Amino acid sequence: MADEALAFGGPSALGMAPAPPERKSLFGPKQAPGPSPEVTGLTEQLNGLAARIRVSEERFNELRKKLLFIEQNMLTNHKKLLHDLKVSNEEIDELRHKQTEMEDRVITIIKELRLTARKTDIDVMKRYIELWNPVHFVTADYAEKIAREILEEGKTPPSEDQNI
Repeated sequence: MADEALAFGGPSALGMAPAPPERKSLFGPKQAPGPSPEVTGLTEQLNGLAARIRVSEERFNELRKKLLFIEQNMLTNHKKLLHDLKVSNEEIDELRHKQTEMEDRVITIIKELRLTARKTDIDVMKRYIELWNPVHFVTADYAEKIAREILEEGKTPPSEDQNI
């Protein structure tokens, strides 16, 4: 890479600072040069992006949990509504059945009322009873008794003036 950098105009062409000249040390190993400020800036940007990604992932996980919770609530409410709808339909069917029974009873009562005597019919019967006055009728047993008495005694039948 260093060879390529030199071929294209040196390290400054790549946006890098020129490498410092190597120093020879008498007693110790060579010291590696520290990271350049551009590498440090890139590292900070990468760290910032990684932190943002972690925050986004946490938010995404929280949203996923909330969505799961909402879906569970919707399923529970849906089941409850279906149950309530089923119960309501059963109650409506029961009410319809009761209404049909009531209509049948009313029709039966109307038919029976049509078969009963009307007031005019009762008034006509009352007039006939008053006209005939059945209280003064003689029963068959009483007529036989009077006939036997007459035959036995040879008497005359009782007059109409006598109380029967």
